Amino acid sequence: MSRALEGIRVVELGDERAVLGGRILADLGAEVILVEPPGGGSNRDVAPFLEDEHHPEKSFAHLYFNANKHSVVLDLAFEADRQTFVDLIATTDVLLDTQAPGRLDRLELGHARLRDVNPGLVQCSVTPFGLNSPLKDWRANDLVAGAAGGLIQVSGSPQGIPSQGGADPSYTMAGLAAASAVMIALHQRDFGNGEGSGTHIDLSLQEATALSVMQTQNPSQWQWHKKLPRRPGLSAAMPCKDGKFVGLLVRPDRFEQFLAWADEVGIDHGMTMKDWHWARLESPRQGNPVAETTVRLSQALTRDEFVSGALKADIICLPVLDFPDLEQEEQYIVNDQFLALEHDQLGTTLGFVRSPVDAMADGVSLRRAPTLGEHQALLDQLPSAQSHNTDAQSKHPQGALAGLTVLDFSWVLAGPIGTRILASFGADVIRVESSTKPDSMRSQIGPDGKPHPDMGGLFNVVNAGKKSLAVDLTTSQGMEIIKRLVAKADVVVNNFRPGAMERMGLGYEVLKDIQPDVVLLNLPGAHRNGPWAQRPSMGNILMAASGFNMLTGFDGERPRGIGIAYPDFTSPHLLVATVLAALRQRRRSGQGQQLHLTQLSAVLSLLGAHWMQYKATGIQPPRNANRNPNYAPHGIYPTLDETDPETDAWIAIAIRGDEEFARLTAAMGRPDLAQDPAYATHGQRKANEDALDEMVRDWTQTHEKWALAGKLQAAGIAAAPVEHLKDMLEVDPQLSDHYQTINQPVQPEVNVPVDREAARWVGHELWLKRSPGIGEHNQYVIQELLDYDDEAFANLMIAGVLE
Repeated sequence: MSRALEGIRVVELGDERAVLGGRILADLGAEVILVEPPGGGSNRDVAPFLEDEHHPEKSFAHLYFNANKHSVVLDLAFEADRQTFVDLIATTDVLLDTQAPGRLDRLELGHARLRDVNPGLVQCSVTPFGLNSPLKDWRANDLVAGAAGGLIQVSGSPQGIPSQGGADPSYTMAGLAAASAVMIALHQRDFGNGEGSGTHIDLSLQEATALSVMQTQNPSQWQWHKKLPRRPGLSAAMPCKDGKFVGLLVRPDRFEQFLAWADEVGIDHGMTMKDWHWARLESPRQGNPVAETTVRLSQALTRDEFVSGALKADIICLPVLDFPDLEQEEQYIVNDQFLALEHDQLGTTLGFVRSPVDAMADGVSLRRAPTLGEHQALLDQLPSAQSHNTDAQSKHPQGALAGLTVLDFSWVLAGPIGTRILASFGADVIRVESSTKPDSMRSQIGPDGKPHPDMGGLFNVVNAGKKSLAVDLTTSQGMEIIKRLVAKADVVVNNFRPGAMERMGLGYEVLKDIQPDVVLLNLPGAHRNGPWAQRPSMGNILMAASGFNMLTGFDGERPRGIGIAYPDFTSPHLLVATVLAALRQRRRSGQGQQLHLTQLSAVLSLLGAHWMQYKATGIQPPRNANRNPNYAPHGIYPTLDETDPETDAWIAIAIRGDEEFARLTAAMGRPDLAQDPAYATHGQRKANEDALDEMVRDWTQTHEKWALAGKLQAAGIAAAPVEHLKDMLEVDPQLSDHYQTINQPVQPEVNVPVDREAARWVGHELWLKRSPGIGEHNQYVIQELLDYDDEAFANLMIAGVLE
């Protein structure tokens, strides 16, 4: 493992909702200890299994997500084991738990008691709907959280059933958010304003998911325009001549090359350069000549021919790949994407992928997942916990990263969302911008429906809390300003294509000469090397090329994936975790480092359990079709909207085990089904799932989704409405605090809604600051940070160096 978190002990008392967070901390060098009940934690019970044997050591989810961890067994129902747990916590830096709200308090293991024996404890509680929300007692798995968080509403075929993403995207987003939040809290405790004091973090599956739809379901779309985004959201999969698929985006700045490509293939498109506006994201798809031309291109070309032509035209395009394709793709081969790990206890070799955080300069090695209780000896030498009788309160999150200066060259989404998290928690993030080549987010439409550089809804969400320096980097004076800023920076971030920073004269060697301990984070789309390295990319295209789309949706439908640019929302948390890990390492070594966090590799790492299954069986895992081998029924079902019969209204329901199924059948008025031989056991329900789904569908479609979800939750069943944007902003009581209103000086009378951070410090409110106008902080940067006098500043303005 990396040594960045060497000396940090993490106790993980959790399930699928936080398992990824623990794995990331372990990969970064923390000692992560699974505290499991007799018989093993629930992660060991997640199908599918190696060799199809239901065994606590053979779940692919356990084998992948618990790699690099340790295991001890404690039964918290017994007082002696509870005391051992307290003794363990007294030696621990981080507790990662997924216990139901109030359960630890009932066991006399609440945060106050644990802080009493360990005032520096950072506890991160990951629950379905938060610790203290109106819906805190509601149940959820990944499907239900995806519905409640707005993700499922925008995913799938436009006329079909809304789709859950493959590989549990809501669990993924929560695990990633937990890892980044823990890293922030540890930085605050050890280096910031925490003064050694611990923190309790409240993180809900729903809010972590809601943040991932900030682009597709931006709150301004409803608040300003009363627009409800529909499926398929941002996802796309275009069928080619050979029946295979590609992902494609034609941007206005590549319009001329696009027309030349169509001409070369012989497509009669009837367009000129005056038609460039049809390539805007906001342009309608119906009757769009750009969309029609891409369809004709795909009909004329095979997948590989299409991708090759798009590459030549420098158009964003990658193939939609399945796992057998990945093994043969040169891009993955040259970057050693796929690994093998010996499991001595099982006597087999497991397929692995690179770690989500292998951006670290010292790399990440792998150790097999622990067998149950394998490290019980860790409990033998624990000192008895001593009460500190402290009244220390956790510090406000606003200053958690105070004192850090981040120079931010990133643009669009993945990089800016990551630096927004840093800014939200107190880092001084300075965006380097240019009015002559502005971030495309500054062309987002404002409340009047027209593009506006400061009023775009998405720009305001993504860049909240930052400062803006607008400078002409083609001038020697502009470069001098940047180099003087580097001398004051802790971190430099960019998401350019590989080599771009070097061509600008700002490669790592140059930065290191200026600031020897600087941390440089590069966030390319598709690795530094290989045939895709220099290709333009965006999140939904990378999602398609990672294998994700072929795990998602229904057979016979296009492999669209989900309706968001998925890597643009997973990468930001990895950015935060790796940057803060590198800064922690710098404290010990005195040295900075260059991080290469590849979005394509990172999103593929999130599919690792499915990849392991593929390598063990040689069979591509099936598309999920909203089903799950551990649940039945498990799906998205139609409901009635009494206010508007034409509304697309659905509910998510997930049933695990015979007891839950009996409660469902009672709610349906069909208790006899629980005794019916066709449905009496989980195996029988899976065997007859089509008929079961039909009965559930017939029942749900006569009910209103919110009322039905409430009824099912009251019966102890995981269910939630498939929420659209109006639901999220106006109906859902849990999300009433998720959105915040800010105002911009250019139009102070307009309320701009923005998503708040998902991680909440218990006892504190973290409010976002507005995003900056372009060049708004030129004077602050030039005169306050860099000590230029009035005359020098005026000369820079007159010369056009500052824009």
